[in-house]
Amino acid sequence: MHKYIFIGFFAVSLLGSFLMSNAQAQDAIATSEVEVAAIEPGATVPKVTAKTLPTYLDEDLANRKDEFSRFAKTKVKTINSNHRLSRSRMQVTREADGTFRGRFHAIDKSTLATKVRRSKSKTIPYVGVLSYHETIYEAVAESPEALNGADFNPVAIIPNRHIFSYKNDAWQ
Repeated sequence: MHKYIFIGFFAVSLLGSFLMSNAQAQDAIATSEVEVAAIEPGATVPKVTAKTLPTYLDEDLANRKDEFSRFAKTKVKTINSNHRLSRSRMQVTREADGTFRGRFHAIDKSTLATKVRRSKSKTIPYVGVLSYHETIYEAVAESPEALNGADFNPVAIIPNRHIFSYKNDAWQ
């Protein structure tokens, strides 16, 4: 019986302290001053244009960035497959010891980076920069046919940067 009385008393005291702290918080809110941003009469409000708009609010720039990112991935895929020293057209040379050295170039897709910014030009409103690393791979084998199954190791990295313009609603 004492146990139930103690639990009841404890519950009532917790409820009372909660209601008191809630009432104190309401009083604090009601009596506190709140600052409100206001423009003084006669003050000029700066006009918001594409140039003065913060980057994070510029939806048009965000759309161009998305478009350029997709364009860049397609462009890199094309460059990679059409490279004159791609894996399918690797350079094979015979070494002095009778072995064969195979060498090819490939673009590392993990290094792909894009940037887009507005331009001051009236005819080209946006400029995009595509950056990536082109890796040179080499392997040595006993015959040119054995190079197809060989493990190629990276031997050099060539940084690349291409600049594109946005004209007539397309990246060029």
